[in-house]
Parts: sequence; structure tokens; C-alpha cells
Amino acid sequence: MSAETELHAALSASVALATLVDTRITPDVIPEGNPLPAVVYQRAGTTAVSTIHDGQPIAEEVRFQVSAWAPTRTAADAVADEVANALAVVGVSVADRSSGIDPESDLKSATVEVDWWHVF
Repeated sequence: MSAETELHAALSASVALATLVDTRITPDVIPEGNPLPAVVYQRAGTTAVSTIHDGQPIAEEVRFQVSAWAPTRTAADAVADEVANALAVVGVSVADRSSGIDPESDLKSATVEVDWWHVF
């Protein structure tokens, strides 16, 4: 199982998040025509962890950016709050949080960054 699969499972398990976005939790981009709000996640970085003795990779620390997109800042923030809550349930805390806007569509985003430990 990949770190992305584990992250998706943790987000999908949240009833509160599903109340806001249903199953609209996707990697990389929101599919065209998808209703909002929605959640998009992507891998922003990876640090490999290897054993001391033989150098075999045993885990990786993955930095994920998880963005909530919505027509309003309030809606995007509410979804990002539930993303943070869903991740807290599995022991992952928010490392950073930011906001944004897409000038073409006027959609608002709230992004949380988390460090996810994936053990092989």
C-alpha cells in the first residue's frame, strides 16, 4: 500500500469530511465538472529512511499538501478543518496551513501540509 493510498483511506474514513465533500477526494486535480467543495492531495516531498546495517529502505516520510477547494473562503476553511480532524484521528498533525485563490475561477483554497510516515 502506498502513502497516497493510506492518506486517501484516512480522509475517506471521516464521516464529518464526507458530509462536506461526499467522495470528492482525489489526487492531483479536481476532475472537470466535479461539484465543490472537494479535496485534492499531492505528494510534495519524500525523505527515505534506511537501516544502518545494510542500507535497505524501511520507511519514508512523505510531505503531503491537502487542499480544500470551494466557492467561498468559509467553505474551504470548514473542509480544511475536517481534513485536519480526520488526520488527527490517525495520529497525524498539521505541519502548516495556508490559503489561496484561483484568479481564473475565483475559487478559494485552504491547504494543510502534513508529514506522513509510510513503513514498507
